[in-house]
Amino acid sequence: MTKLPDNINVVATMNTADRSLAVVDFALRRRFAWYTLRPHKVKVETGKKFMEDIYNKFADIFFLFATDDELNLQPGQSYFIVSNQNSEVEMTERMIYELLPLIKEYLAEGYLLKAKDSFCDLFLKETGKLMYE
Repeated sequence: MTKLPDNINVVATMNTADRSLAVVDFALRRRFAWYTLRPHKVKVETGKKFMEDIYNKFADIFFLFATDDELNLQPGQSYFIVSNQNSEVEMTERMIYELLPLIKEYLAEGYLLKAKDSFCDLFLKETGKLMYE
């Protein structure tokens, strides 16, 4: 019989927005401990930069307007980590091609509706792009 060493820990992640398999979700919840990890400010490795200012702007909108369930939709810190070279350009592109479509999808699905104007203002100010062109 094969035995795993006692010092092995298994860490798995699950996005709470992805609950399409409720039976599996319930089975996992019965068998494992669950920890909620909220997006947070991070220190990054050399050659990378955490765009704290823009992260804070997103976090502020979520904390101001999101319901408890909608807080689970807040983009994680990895969206705000860019390279040191051309960090502003890289963050702007990430906002246009990753974050803007994500937020538009949330709004189209009826989430974060109270935050719509704040997101529109944020994207226009930070990228020069209108959310709905």
